Amino acid sequence: MNAPIPVLRQVRDAVAANVRPGLVLWCGLAALLVSYAFVPAVAQGLAQWGTIKQAGGYAAAFLSYVVFAVVVPETLSHLVLKEPFNRRVVFNAVFAALVFGCIGVTVDMFYALQVVLFGEGNDIFTIAKKVLLDQFVYSPMTNFAVIAMLAWRDDGFRARSWARVVSADFLRSQYLPVLVALWCVWIPGVMVIYLMPTALQFPVASLILSFWILIFKFMRRS
Repeated sequence: MNAPIPVLRQVRDAVAANVRPGLVLWCGLAALLVSYAFVPAVAQGLAQWGTIKQAGGYAAAFLSYVVFAVVVPETLSHLVLKEPFNRRVVFNAVFAALVFGCIGVTVDMFYALQVVLFGEGNDIFTIAKKVLLDQFVYSPMTNFAVIAMLAWRDDGFRARSWARVVSADFLRSQYLPVLVALWCVWIPGVMVIYLMPTALQFPVASLILSFWILIFKFMRRS
C-alpha cells in the first residue's frame, strides 16, 4: 500500500505544475490590458460583448460560461490534442455545461454583490477587498462545488460518492492541489478583472476561464 503524499508536497507540486501556464496567462493578461488601453477595436469589442451580456442577463451569463468553460476547451482538445470524440465525451460535456452554466450565473450575481458592497471603483483598496472576498470566500466554495459535481459524475452518480468528496482524504489529495493551482492562475486574473469597468468584468472573466479549464483538464488526467 502506497503511503499518502504529504500535503505540503502536494501543494508544492501544484504550484510547480502551474508556473509555466501561469506565466503564459499573466503575459496574456498584460497583453489584454495593453490592447484594451491602446487598441480601439479591442475596447469596442469588449464593450459590445459587455452590452450584449447585460442585455441578456442571467441567460447570457449561463451561455457565456457554457461556451468558454466547455465548448471552446472541448473543441481545442478534439482538434489540437486529438482527443477522441464519442458518446461518453458528449455526455460529459453536456453535464459539464450544466454545471458551469450555473456557476456562470452565480459569478454574475457575485460581481453584482461586489458592486453593492464595495462600489465600482478600481483603486487599490477596492480591488484588494474584491480580490480577497473573491479568492478566499467565494471561489473556494464554487470550485469545490464544481470538483464535487464532476467527481460525482465520474463515479457514475452514486450516492456514496458524496461521502468520498467530503472526506479529509479527498479534500487533501484532490481539492487542495486544484485550489492552490487556481490561486496561482486566478489571483492575478481577478486583479485584471476588477481593474476593468463593471460591464466588462464578466467578459474578461469568461476569457480567463477557458485557459483555467485547460489547466484543470490537464491536472485531472495527471
